[in-house]
Amino acid sequence: MADESGFPRDQVFTRICHVKQGYDDRRRHIVREFERRGVPVYFYTDWDRPDITPQIRDELVAPALTHPATVSLALKHVGIWRDFLETDLPYCLVFEDDVFLARDFVAKFRQGLSELGGPARKAVIYLGNGSNYYTPSWKLRKGQRLYPALHARCTDSYLITRPVAEARCAWIEQNKICTSIDHQVEQMDEKLGIEMLWFERPIVEQGSENGAFQTSISAKRYPRLYKSVKWKWKKYTRMIFGHNARS
Repeated sequence: MADESGFPRDQVFTRICHVKQGYDDRRRHIVREFERRGVPVYFYTDWDRPDITPQIRDELVAPALTHPATVSLALKHVGIWRDFLETDLPYCLVFEDDVFLARDFVAKFRQGLSELGGPARKAVIYLGNGSNYYTPSWKLRKGQRLYPALHARCTDSYLITRPVAEARCAWIEQNKICTSIDHQVEQMDEKLGIEMLWFERPIVEQGSENGAFQTSISAKRYPRLYKSVKWKWKKYTRMIFGHNARS
């Protein structure tokens, strides 16, 4: 019998974007963080920068997108969606390798999964507070976890259903990856009619945003203490007043 309080391994395909070599601090952090929260640890390490051949680029990446780390990360997300579709599991949970999980991550995640209503829904749930996007506090309702959003958050942590993975993979095969994965999923999801839902309050935080880690893809690098203070200021003010990219 499945554990109704633990992580729903029998329903959710889980992968963490990572690399084969380097970033050992991130690997150690993820193993420690996920194990203490009761979340399975499965690293996805295909399509590192050295693995990306001209043939792969021609097949999946637009010529204008040339930044190696950006291309690699985007392909990792696409690879995870493809691997998910080879299983018979109904849900796919994707993380990047710098995330921190809430102490009650599993309990709240299960609540969100229940609220979603079923795997036939063509929807993505953004679990984290990427870019410090929040639904205003006065719009929150007791017991409600999922809130319709005007746009995506970031791709550090999200859940998708099979209809979403199928639609995204088909779109990429036809149109190719044209920009960073954060922006790519938002652009194609809007065109594909995929529901974008924000989990409130978020149960994941990205370490490269809150100052715990340096970013691995951006050319802009700031002192981690500066990033931490700036992040916390934005976080707590936007939790009260809300914030999105369309207002």
